[in-house]
Amino acid sequence: MSTFMTRVYEADNTFFVGELESLTIPTVDGEYGVLAKHENLVVAVLPGKMKYRTPDGEEHLAFVSDGMMRVEDGEVLILVDSAEHPEEIDIEKVKKKEAAAKEAMLQKRSLHEYTLAESSLKRAIARLKVKNGGF
Repeated sequence: MSTFMTRVYEADNTFFVGELESLTIPTVDGEYGVLAKHENLVVAVLPGKMKYRTPDGEEHLAFVSDGMMRVEDGEVLILVDSAEHPEEIDIEKVKKKEAAAKEAMLQKRSLHEYTLAESSLKRAIARLKVKNGGF
């Protein structure tokens, strides 16, 4: 199978650089798949599960946060605030963030604060799902 160069960068770290056979990433339009020779595009990335297959045929899962993906001239660039492999996710920490976000959403606050809490809740739920092997 054909491969394509992929670079995934977190805000303060390089998460992955290498050749891939396939990539699936959460976007505003749902899960978006990329294969070799994909057309050029730029798309917003949402928090959720990124799945990718390396040339040795091995499938990998990772959680990605908000960001963007650019496919240009057969190469993929993904910029996200954070990315984590399932084994890097601290389930207790995520459950605390999930509970705090739910509590913040229940309190009568501004629309902005509600939206921030809702976003935090979505990230926590996505991280828990990735930790548990998928959706």
